[in-house]
Amino acid sequence: MIKKYPVITIDGASGVGKSTLSYSISKKLNWNFLESGYMYRIMAYYIIKYDLSLKKKNIISLFPYINFDFKYMNNGIKVFFKNKDISNEIHSEKISMMASKIAIFPYVRNWLLNKQRKFRRFPGLVTNGRDMGTMVFPDAIVKIFLKKSLLERAKKRKLDLRLRGFKMKIEKIIKDIKQRDYRDKNRILCPLFPAKDAIIIDSTSMSLEKTLKKSMNIIYKKLLNK
Repeated sequence: MIKKYPVITIDGASGVGKSTLSYSISKKLNWNFLESGYMYRIMAYYIIKYDLSLKKKNIISLFPYINFDFKYMNNGIKVFFKNKDISNEIHSEKISMMASKIAIFPYVRNWLLNKQRKFRRFPGLVTNGRDMGTMVFPDAIVKIFLKKSLLERAKKRKLDLRLRGFKMKIEKIIKDIKQRDYRDKNRILCPLFPAKDAIIIDSTSMSLEKTLKKSMNIIYKKLLNK
């Protein structure tokens, strides 16, 4: 039996810095990278684009046509829809909220499960999301659960939106984050919580460099002891 390629998971709530940290780790290790949340955002984009109601038959009818076309570039991940770069569009608050809504549907999560696992390729995979360490890759060699204060998450979200051309008051962002946290933590299937063997890192008062250094120390220690 061929040994599976190793996986490192970075889980946590919205806005804690999972994407930047996991992408940075993948570059350090020269491993494959998966931004699992983009899959839900792309589905949300299709739903909004074609003005579909959230009926099961409508969403399932999309499955054969959804193409997860990611391109990994020096300045991050680019997402394309019919050769159009929609990277900025899928980061709008409207897309974020729709992605959160469809993520509670078991048939959506089950359909995406195999697609996510196909990213597990040589020499290894670094991925982030809500349930990467608990459901998608329970045998990951390192599981990190990232935390950050609500205010810092809102500030980060406001800056990200501004850089992408969107404006929103921080009070509205905080309200939206709270709503999304509630859905993520209380959904029946794969609720957001740390895996039993996850290492929790609170990065509220830590820079990316310090968070990355701490994470890499954990990872190197694990890899060297294998």
